[in-house]
Amino acid sequence: MWSYDSPRGKDSGKELCDILVVCDPDLIIFSVKDVGFKETESIYVDWERWQRKAIEESSKQIYGAERWVNQAKYVVTKEGRTALEFPDAAQRQIHRVAVALGAQGKAPLYFGDLGKGFVHVFDEVSLGVVMDELDTISDFVGYLSGKEQLYASGANTLVQSGGEEDLLALYLQNGREFPNEADVIILDVGLWGAFIGTPEYRSKKEADVASYVWDRLIETLAEDFRCEKLVAEDPFSSTTLPDMEKVIRVMARENRFCRRPLGKQFIEFLELSGRHEVRARIVPSLSGVQYVFLACPHDEDRKHRLAELAARCLVVRGLKREHSLVVGIATEQYESGKGYSLDVLYLNKKDWTADDQEQLQYLQREFGYFSHPRQSHLREDEYPGQ
Repeated sequence: MWSYDSPRGKDSGKELCDILVVCDPDLIIFSVKDVGFKETESIYVDWERWQRKAIEESSKQIYGAERWVNQAKYVVTKEGRTALEFPDAAQRQIHRVAVALGAQGKAPLYFGDLGKGFVHVFDEVSLGVVMDELDTISDFVGYLSGKEQLYASGANTLVQSGGEEDLLALYLQNGREFPNEADVIILDVGLWGAFIGTPEYRSKKEADVASYVWDRLIETLAEDFRCEKLVAEDPFSSTTLPDMEKVIRVMARENRFCRRPLGKQFIEFLELSGRHEVRARIVPSLSGVQYVFLACPHDEDRKHRLAELAARCLVVRGLKREHSLVVGIATEQYESGKGYSLDVLYLNKKDWTADDQEQLQYLQREFGYFSHPRQSHLREDEYPGQ
């Protein structure tokens, strides 16, 4: 939904870049070059030749793509279709990523400001490690932003003998940021191996299993949109790209740690609703988004279910005045052997009026929507046992 391979640029027949990721407010421009490493009598000449073709050529493509993005309004797919609108120019964060393949570890990589802005440079190994570990958009761009800020500040000198994975270990061990109080950072080999060998890291990976329930929800909604399986049953429903992308993006921008309690809460909610012990639940995310889960009997009219979901989301918006964004997710009460459907609702209401408050009180009084919610608390450590 947010990644476009070989999008078009100014020249409708010319590829803009290899991958363009547009997930408001972030925009990532990927350029990939696979250049074989040729060995001669001079290793330094070999390095320079490969770096020029694999890194410098990618940087030129990235800078050119950025120029086009800054004067364009929409993504244009490789088929020539108009896709997502670019994030607002005042709010967007552009990240430049060159993927340099083919050296097989025989040539050193370099990254930084290569002329017109910071460019991240990865090879096969480093890209795999970083994207496997940081497998949500928020985690990935958080790392990219951290590196960009480290080098932009000029406060630190990085002496790096270790690889990208060792830099990632430093970032993660330091609370997902780079040290800013040191004049010199010396990065040695083996930091990543030591990090992933700790009991705390293994416990984190085990605890993260629950978070992938949230991923499956996102994938289901995105796949249904892609296959045109979505249904708009009333004038207030929408299956358009801008509307569907908005609500699914909120869910997708939850980082891995935030997804963990969300996944746990959703599974627990389905189990309780299947036993008819609960119908709806408010689940606040660590990101600040308020989620509303609703489960109804299989024979209940889906239009009524959607109306109840909208009403409950409005009540939650009024109960949580400090948070304007509410996302509702409705499905059927679990029954073995029966399928399920999903309804999602996006409510971003900046202002709360006296009329809104009156409506809230009516919904609580007449239907009992979250009129006497029972509270429970969940403690979650990113690295259990630390």
